[in-house]
Amino acid sequence: MGGRGVSRTRGIVVGAAGFGVLVTGVAVGLLVQARAVRYETRVVLREGWTVYEVAAALGAAGVVGEAEFLAACFDREFVRGLGIPADDAEGFLFPDTYRFYARTPAREVLTRLVDNFREKTGELRKGREAAIRELGAAAGEDGELAWVTLASMVEAEAVVDRERGRIAAVMWNRLVKKDPEVTRLQVDPTAVYGCRRFSGLESCRGAEGRAATRAMLDDAANPYNTYRRDALPPGPIGNPGLASLRGVLGRPETDDLFYVARGDGTHEFSRTYEEHRKAVERWR
Repeated sequence: MGGRGVSRTRGIVVGAAGFGVLVTGVAVGLLVQARAVRYETRVVLREGWTVYEVAAALGAAGVVGEAEFLAACFDREFVRGLGIPADDAEGFLFPDTYRFYARTPAREVLTRLVDNFREKTGELRKGREAAIRELGAAAGEDGELAWVTLASMVEAEAVVDRERGRIAAVMWNRLVKKDPEVTRLQVDPTAVYGCRRFSGLESCRGAEGRAATRAMLDDAANPYNTYRRDALPPGPIGNPGLASLRGVLGRPETDDLFYVARGDGTHEFSRTYEEHRKAVERWR
């Protein structure tokens, strides 16, 4: 039916907007003004989600096409123009609840997420720029990128907030080679993420990004695999929340070099491999 519906008999008249009116033997018209309507949708982006998971959520909500958003996130020139010290936007898509209009341009969506990262981390950075530079010096890269990369790994490993700083301390102690014999970060989710970025690797076949396998952890061809490299991965492995970003900057002074999951969301921390071996026997 068009914008005006008319009935001369008893019945229901339905206009273009779906409204119904009961009529009795007289002419009744419903005038529905046609106009473009932009629908707003609410999207929740979770801590630790990768750029791929963020793109899928935005696509499912009708905000922006998944492929279009990913193309913007991996557009080096545009990403650098947003002030991101990397070739892609991974790690800087701040986890939060957003409201977007349907079919928002990808670059507009990406800019909003990155602007929110800057806004939400601004207070956290105050007085800590030297600590961020120290992270960069230890990692041999931009300080902000090192901070976000470490925080993304903490996000992937931690369950309870009170342990985020201590987990970050273990990673830091390994990164700065506090024990010359324990220099690799050995964080399983880095290899899993690498398989998402380099799915053609033999070790990644059939993995589907769900859990690390021995083949994945042994694969030196995976550039994100921290079991086979003595440094941070090339970039973040997800988008960390404030708690993990704070944990990296507020990590405690400790000699811990190992941790193992207890199975209840917490971890047992150890300073030596022998202590760690016993802890593994207790909890696995």
